[in-house]
Amino acid sequence: MEEKNIMYFVEIIFIITFFVWLILVSKTIFFYWVTIKKWKKTQAIIVECEVKWFRSKTDSDTEGWKEMIRYNYTVNSREYENDCVTKNIRILTPFKDFAKKYNFSENQKIEISYDPENPKNAIIDTRLNLLTVLFPLIFYIVSYLLFFKNLIIL
Repeated sequence: MEEKNIMYFVEIIFIITFFVWLILVSKTIFFYWVTIKKWKKTQAIIVECEVKWFRSKTDSDTEGWKEMIRYNYTVNSREYENDCVTKNIRILTPFKDFAKKYNFSENQKIEISYDPENPKNAIIDTRLNLLTVLFPLIFYIVSYLLFFKNLIIL
C-alpha cells in the first residue's frame, strides 16, 4: 500500500514539473513567434567568441564546455554590450569540440535583433529550434510511459 502512495506522490511531482516545463516552453515559443517580430535589427561586432569551461554558481553539478559570445552594438548613438545568443535549449557538453555551434570570429560584423523599448535586450539567434520543444516533450512522454503505465517494473 505504501508503494502505491509513493508512486502516486511521484506522479503528482511529475505532472507539476510537466506544467512548469510547459510554461517555460510557452514563454520561449511566444518570444520567437511574437515578441521577436517587434524587435529591430542592427549591426553588431563580436568582441569575444570562445569556448570556455562553465560551472554554475548555484548548482555544483552543472558544468561543461560552453560557447561564450559577447558583442557590441549601437542604438540611438548609445553603445551596448551583450552576451545573449539564443533562448533555445543549450546543452553543456563534456567535450570542448562539441560546444562550438556558431562560426564567429572576433571583430566580425553580425546582425542582431534588439528590443526598441529596452535596447540593452538583444539576441543573435532569432529562430525557434524545434529541439527546444521536442527534446523535453519526448522525455516526458517516454518517462510517463515507462514509469506510470507499467511498461517496466521498478
